[in-house]
Formats: sequence, structure tokens, C-alpha cells
Amino acid sequence: MKTRYFEATGRARKVTPRMMEYLAHVIDTPIDGRGLHAEIGRKMGVTTGRVGHYRDAFARFAKEEILELCEEVMKEAA
Repeated sequence: MKTRYFEATGRARKVTPRMMEYLAHVIDTPIDGRGLHAEIGRKMGVTTGRVGHYRDAFARFAKEEILELCEEVMKEAA
């Protein structure tokens, strides 16, 4: 688990590689038919309950912190 410092809020938070993978799938997965959690769970090879745990973990983050993580995911994808 890696602790990351967020410039926007000045806080340090723990972010796991699986959380970053979840965020990448959220960015890449369009919402249609089955629903976002079922589709992401299929891609990650986990249950929809586990996907819910990742969603709940990100619920504690501020919007600015999530945007910083999204920027990092997009840089890795490019």
C-alpha cells in the first residue's frame, strides 16, 4: 500500500494498486445494460461486493483528490 500526498488538499492517504486499477476501469467502462459494478467486477475478476468496497473507499476521498488520481491514471494510459 502506497501513501500518496495530495497537493489539492494537503493530506496523505493510502491508495492500493487495486484501487488504482478500479479507478482505471471506472474511467474506461461505459454505463449500459448490466450496470457499472457488474462490468467492472467482470473485468477485474472480483465480485460486485468487492467492487462496492472500492467505491466506498473512494467515497472518503475529496473530489480534488480523486481528480489527481484520475490524472495519474490517464498519464499511465497515454
